[in-house]
Amino acid sequence: MNSLDEVAVLLRKSRKAVVCGHTMPDGDSVGSVLAMSLLLSTIGLISHVATVDPIPAMYSFLPGVEKIQAFNSPVGEYDLAVILDCTDLNRLGGELGDYVSGIPNVVNIDHHISNQEFGSCNYVDAQAAATGEIVFELIRLMGVPLTQDMAVNLYTALAMDTGSFRFDNTTDRTHRITAELIQTGIDVARINRDLFEKKDLVQLKLLGYALTRLKTAADGRVAWVSLPLGVIQEIGAHDEHADGIINYPRMIDGVEVGLLFREISPGRFKVGFRSKKQVDVNKLAGVFGGGGHPRASGCTIEGNLGEVEKKVIDLCIQSL
Repeated sequence: MNSLDEVAVLLRKSRKAVVCGHTMPDGDSVGSVLAMSLLLSTIGLISHVATVDPIPAMYSFLPGVEKIQAFNSPVGEYDLAVILDCTDLNRLGGELGDYVSGIPNVVNIDHHISNQEFGSCNYVDAQAAATGEIVFELIRLMGVPLTQDMAVNLYTALAMDTGSFRFDNTTDRTHRITAELIQTGIDVARINRDLFEKKDLVQLKLLGYALTRLKTAADGRVAWVSLPLGVIQEIGAHDEHADGIINYPRMIDGVEVGLLFREISPGRFKVGFRSKKQVDVNKLAGVFGGGGHPRASGCTIEGNLGEVEKKVIDLCIQSL
């Protein structure tokens, strides 16, 4: 693996960069990508942010979000690609991943233990609570002034990937970085209202459906929710409306592993895993070709809902 100093050198000698995060973007991905774009602009690079999937509406307040471009064709000629919060190029989305693989220099910055080190320059810190922590350290290393716009994006990255600083990936390092972000004068109360206290009716309807169908197994140590595609379509929900639902099975007293089965296309399920203390769900997701973190991971499985549930739940029970 490369050092953060080597990442900084490569950024400074480049001219034009495309910056990308993973499909179905979450707060860490969006915040880290936008902060990186601001960093590159500050050091004189021309940079564009590309995505396959639309940015969830809850992140519409982030500085620079309006510059993110939907990728549906080649977006230019670049000598650098900076990929953030992404375990492998496939997670960019097929066409974008193929496009990026043809760029001469690919910087891969991530905090997932399952990262495949696919770049020509790789920096993966599995101890970081969020990729946003690494981007912050890169900004400091390069001597670039930390602006409020950068800080808003990085605060969002940290807040979302730590569950508003509640998950056990939150460390003293996380709090020190957060303190420096706040010292720039950002309106933390407003950011948290935008992130955690604004819900549209569709999102609440989907949550209501989910809560009435919570199931448990293994004497209450495994809990899960399933969202069939037909229900999602009937409610009028999108990917972003399922955000946070996976935390509810995990909240139940006595549960060690919480799961969310979400049908994203006919017979194709995105499965989210969360655990509290004992089970390494990165290993469980890895059985199905996924990955992530020891306490939060995911994968995609094809089949009918009953079959998929049984495979995953049986594996979770074995892990206990």
